[in-house]
Amino acid sequence: MRGRAGGWVTSFGTALFLSLAAAPAIGIASAPDATPDQIVALLTSLHPDYHLYIGDVRYGSSRLRPETHYAGLVRPGGDDPADPEDGPVAGRGAVNDLVIYADMFEIWRTPAWRLLVADHEYFHARHLAKGFDLPVVGFGRGDVDADYYEALAWEYVVRRSAAGLYGQLGRREAAEAAARYAEHYKRFFQFVMSAQPSAWAHYGRFLPDPLRQPLPLSSAGSAPPEAPRPGAARETAPATLSAPRSPGASVPAGRTPAPER
Repeated sequence: MRGRAGGWVTSFGTALFLSLAAAPAIGIASAPDATPDQIVALLTSLHPDYHLYIGDVRYGSSRLRPETHYAGLVRPGGDDPADPEDGPVAGRGAVNDLVIYADMFEIWRTPAWRLLVADHEYFHARHLAKGFDLPVVGFGRGDVDADYYEALAWEYVVRRSAAGLYGQLGRREAAEAAARYAEHYKRFFQFVMSAQPSAWAHYGRFLPDPLRQPLPLSSAGSAPPEAPRPGAARETAPATLSAPRSPGASVPAGRTPAPER
C-alpha cells in the first residue's frame, strides 16, 4: 500500500501512497511491538504457501514505521519500501521480502485488522509473482500503477473480510478498508476512461464498482477461495494503456499505507 508521499507500500499506505480516510485520533498509541515471527504466524495461518511469494520477513533500516505506511514489499535484501531502488520485483515465480515495523499496529486495532494487513501483503506478493489470473502491468505513471495494484489488493481483503476469514473488524476498520478500495478504484477508473474507455471492459471484470456493488462491511460467513473473483483476466492489458513489465522488472513497491492523521 501507499502513504501520502507517493511510493508503493504494503497495503495500508501511500499515494499508492494514496490519501486515505483519516484514522480516529484515539489510535495514536501503538500496541506491543510487532515482531517478524508474529507476522510469519499470521501469514502461515492464512496461507501455508506464503513462502512461495514472500521470502524474508524482517525489520527494515528502522524498527519504527514512517508516517506513510505500515509495512512494505522490497526486493530480496532490500530495506526501505519507500526507496525505488529497494522496490519489489515482478515476474513468474518472483519472491520478495516483507519489511515490517515494531509499531506498525495502533493499540486500538483488532486481531482481524492484523490478519487483513498480512493478507493484503500476501496478495501483493502473489500478484507480482503472477500467482493470480490477473494482469501484472505498468501504465507509465507511478500514481496510476499504485491505484491499480492497491485497488486489486483492497478489493481482495475487503471481500475476504466480509466472508468471515479474519474475524470481526471494528466498525471504523471496516469502513476504512472499504473507503480505501473506493478511492483507488475511482482514480484508476477515471484514468482508464480518459485514456481508453473501451479498456474498462477488460479491467472492470475484476474491479467491481463500489457504488453499484457495494462491498459489505461486516464479517460473517465462510472463507472465499484463494483467487480473486473469476473472470477472463489476461496477463496483457490493452496496448494503448500499458505494457506488461518484463519478468524481474522493478515495480512500484507494494506497501500497506498508513491512515492520514
